[in-house]
Amino acid sequence: MSPRRTPLEKISDPSPAAIPLSRRRLLVLSSVCVTAAVAGKGKKGFAQSVVASSRDGISDFMQLSVFATGHKNLDIGIGSALLLAFEAQVRDFSAQVTALRERIIKSGYQDVEALEAGLGGDPLHSTLLQIIRGWYSGVIEGGTNAKVYAFEKALMYQPSRDVVVIPTYAHNGPNYWVSEPVSVDVMPAF
Repeated sequence: MSPRRTPLEKISDPSPAAIPLSRRRLLVLSSVCVTAAVAGKGKKGFAQSVVASSRDGISDFMQLSVFATGHKNLDIGIGSALLLAFEAQVRDFSAQVTALRERIIKSGYQDVEALEAGLGGDPLHSTLLQIIRGWYSGVIEGGTNAKVYAFEKALMYQPSRDVVVIPTYAHNGPNYWVSEPVSVDVMPAF
């Protein structure tokens, strides 16, 4: 009989192959590397360690997000932006992500509902809800000055995307200008 596997067991190894290197990700990691090199003032290896820890942090956050939302194909660009925003807003956010992952693995939670019930009264409960809210609404804070990290790809619009137009003031939907316009077969007569 094989040993019982936990849902996050497959994500305990955050290898670089788990997350593809897109242009956006390369730009984010490059900017982190340059910032680290400038801040490190010549400390050899400092920039490489920051980039490696950033890669692991994004991998951990994306894997936790997959578990928390139940969606397997989350956008790495949106995830990177959300992670950077959470880290800027919450002082020890990376430690909270690590604690949530450890809790899931240690307790063997099979789904987010069981995790949510097990976190009642725990400060990590608020972190879990913030992550879910960020992915579903596309923002991490309220108010009129809130920055939008995902609009068209916010998870709250995905279940009904095939039948309901995403709310927008653009008549043909969000980002309508990027698609090829429909050709005119017969010119209208005025």
